[in-house]
Parts: sequence; C-alpha cells; structure tokens
Amino acid sequence: MKTVLAVNGSPRGKRGNTDKILQPFLDGMWGAGAKVEMLYLKDLAIAECRGCYTCQMITPGECVIKDDMDWIVDEMLKADVMVFATPLYVFTVTALMKAFMDRMIVLGDLKLIYVDGLSAHPPLHADKKWEWVLISNAGFPERAQFSALEETFRKFAWAIGGGTHAKLAGSILKGMGEILTVKQLIPEFQWFFDACRKAGS
Repeated sequence: MKTVLAVNGSPRGKRGNTDKILQPFLDGMWGAGAKVEMLYLKDLAIAECRGCYTCQMITPGECVIKDDMDWIVDEMLKADVMVFATPLYVFTVTALMKAFMDRMIVLGDLKLIYVDGLSAHPPLHADKKWEWVLISNAGFPERAQFSALEETFRKFAWAIGGGTHAKLAGSILKGMGEILTVKQLIPEFQWFFDACRKAGS
C-alpha cells in the first residue's frame, strides 16, 4: 500500500480552486488503496528558513526552528508519494508553499555530487525515494504559463533528491481556475474532475 502526503499551499485552503482539483485526484488514490494524509499549510505554523545551515552542519536533519515542520518531516519520510498543490502566484508557488519548500532543506546533505553533469545535494536519507505530483491552477488560460512552476519542481526534486531519490512524476495544471468558483459551470467540468480521479487511481 502506498502512502501519500498531500500539501495544499493555497491561502484559501479548502475553499480554494486548487482544492477542487486536488480532492478528486486524492479520491482516486484513496480508491486505489493508498493511505492519504492531507495538510493545509494555512492552518500550520511554518516559519521561514533562516538560512543558518545548522540543519546541515551542526545537527544534520534537525532544524533550529521548533514548529510544525518537526512532525511534518516525519510524515514526509513515511510517504511514498508527495503531492504539492498550489495556485500559481507570480508564475511560481504561494508564500506558504515557498516557506514549506525552503524548510525541506533538512532532507538534503550540504555536500555536492554530480549526476549526469549537473550538481545536486545527496539525500540525507539515502534509502528514501519519492514520487512527486504537482497540482496547480491559474487565472491565465494557457498551459505555457505554468512552465516556470513545473521547472521549479523538476529542479527542486533533482537537487534535494540527489538526482535519483525524488522525481516529478506528473502534473495537473488547470488554466482559468477561477471558472471553478462559478457553481453553475461546475457540471461542465465533470469530465475534468473524472480525469483527475482517474489520474490519482
């Protein structure tokens, strides 16, 4: 049985368009037998990374900041799949998601290794491998508007996973996400929600 940790970085939480896309995807995973845990970053205490590198040089894998990231890291290490859900803010993630991603530095080693000619940080937990999924929506209609966001997660998975221990397995990217706030139009997108559910399965 696969264990899934889903992280929603929308400041709207359960009321946001991102969650409307995320939930059918997770329903599909749950229906296929996965164990799914859901986190809403807006409800958690996650301070910004201080860039002190204590978690790398003095207490490997342990941050000096004591907040909800302490137990979230434990949950990440139990997960086989991580789902990152964020609306597109200035062509990247929300501030909530960025703080969360920055604090994930505790999962890597400060050393540099080279894999296929690119530098990466070796993972601190060498026996751990993840598949990552990215879910996002934006006001713009074109898929190309998500290109910087997708590349951020590809590079992040590469760098923190030592080139081999984390990979972006797939993305669900919905343009014109604000349409999902119009209740009368929701039935018109049933095909989309069904596809999200199938992708999760």
